[in-house]
Amino acid sequence: MLNKCYRLTMRNQFSYVYKKGESYPAKRLILIYVKSKYNGLKVGFSVSKKIGNSVVRNKIKRRLREAFRAKLKNIQSGYNYIIIARPSIIDSSYDELVKTVEYVFKKSGKYLENK
Repeated sequence: MLNKCYRLTMRNQFSYVYKKGESYPAKRLILIYVKSKYNGLKVGFSVSKKIGNSVVRNKIKRRLREAFRAKLKNIQSGYNYIIIARPSIIDSSYDELVKTVEYVFKKSGKYLENK
């Protein structure tokens, strides 16, 4: 499970990342990031009500948190990230989610290969 110290929790944190951040789309999700004033990293997950009922949305968020946690040591710190789910994520397996998370971080240049 992803530790709470890595999570964006407040609305104003999400708003700041949405307004000031750069986005990188993929087939199943979108990554938005912005430089943080702190050294660590924080991540938030967003799943729209257009994507299934609450059971489905929560399942997707749990899978995304776990996929992010699996790649955490390779992700560049000093940034706040938001991962937004797209409707095509419903049919994805966990392994596909992990690959998509890795792909979108590589695309943005925030994935460190050597760790």
